[in-house]
Amino acid sequence: MELFYFPPHQDDELTNLGPDLVRAVSSGANVHVILCTDGGASGVKKMLCRGDGCRWHEGAHHYTLSAAQFVSARDTEFTESCLALGVPPQNIRISPLRAPDSALTVQRATQIMREALAGYDPAQCSVRTIAPAPEMGQNPDHTAVGLAAKQLFAEGVCHDLRLFHEFILLPPSRAGFSVIEPDAAETEKIKKAAACYRCWAPGRGRYAVGYHSVADEFDAFLQRPICVIETH
Repeated sequence: MELFYFPPHQDDELTNLGPDLVRAVSSGANVHVILCTDGGASGVKKMLCRGDGCRWHEGAHHYTLSAAQFVSARDTEFTESCLALGVPPQNIRISPLRAPDSALTVQRATQIMREALAGYDPAQCSVRTIAPAPEMGQNPDHTAVGLAAKQLFAEGVCHDLRLFHEFILLPPSRAGFSVIEPDAAETEKIKKAAACYRCWAPGRGRYAVGYHSVADEFDAFLQRPICVIETH
């Protein structure tokens, strides 16, 4: 079975899909991860250059990054996170069709998924991404990947579809859902992946963008790294 994970942004492969992804890798499945946007709209870019401090790093931040430098820093975090989770390097992809952050449409997400799945037997393909939940104020990029995945599954482009509720929007009732909780070995891989998003080494182009962006979410996730999948 070929398992295709479609995180909309850098860090979604970890905080929203990570426990399932690392378990799939541990089981010997052929795992692919395809990034769908550039992540460039994060407010961390402004935070890094306006002289603010933060509770993790001493001193004020005076790092003016171009748009390309900022996206590159985010892509490095994403790639290293995937490697830490055990994804083979050749199966980590930044889609050439990816959209600017906050501009991913269902049509573009569908194109990205079709391109990634092209040439594979649909009967051997599983698509895994974030469940659409626009009624909960969900990020529109997250909604787009979920709706695109449902569309392709309905068309028979893949045999299996698994949709995960993002960590900050977990339903209060778990009826109709299944919780995936990593074992000790899987948890260690998740912690190593999280460290990639906390790496602070400005001299090497590492600015802990993922952690600065959603620190509280990262901390909560690491206290109990689970993901929740629809089962109905």
